[in-house]
Amino acid sequence: MNSKEHQKLILSMVNFYSIFNIEFIDLIPDLSNLGVSPLLSKILNTIHMEGNTTSSFLSKKLNISSSNVSRSINTLNLMGYINKRQDSIDKRITYLSLSKKAVELVSKTMSNSEEMLLKKFNVLSSEEIEELSYSFISIQNLLIKMRDLNISNQNK
Repeated sequence: MNSKEHQKLILSMVNFYSIFNIEFIDLIPDLSNLGVSPLLSKILNTIHMEGNTTSSFLSKKLNISSSNVSRSINTLNLMGYINKRQDSIDKRITYLSLSKKAVELVSKTMSNSEEMLLKKFNVLSSEEIEELSYSFISIQNLLIKMRDLNISNQNK
């Protein structure tokens, strides 16, 4: 890939990101009335997407200091949104997962967001929706491939 192609790719990504944020930022549920700050919500959503995870993974994935993640995890734990489980072999490792209370919260907010999102798509034809869906699957698969290849190259 030459320099011009790199620039075109980066510009396309920046433009997509900007449009996506403008169009869909209002779909992110406001959980502040439940005492869940945007940071805590981001952590809950990441744990939901990853399943069992660790504080160090969250720190790297979200680009948040380990002390902030630790404080946030403790807050979420006190609120009853997180389950902690120590590794049976290495007691220094603690696995995090969502509690039933958190799963219900995430499910409810995702359901509300889904309704709002569906309203936005009503202006598209079935063919356009199918094309958009296929495009998202394609982008997702390419990003996963890129991530996995970069991880394997780092481990060499």
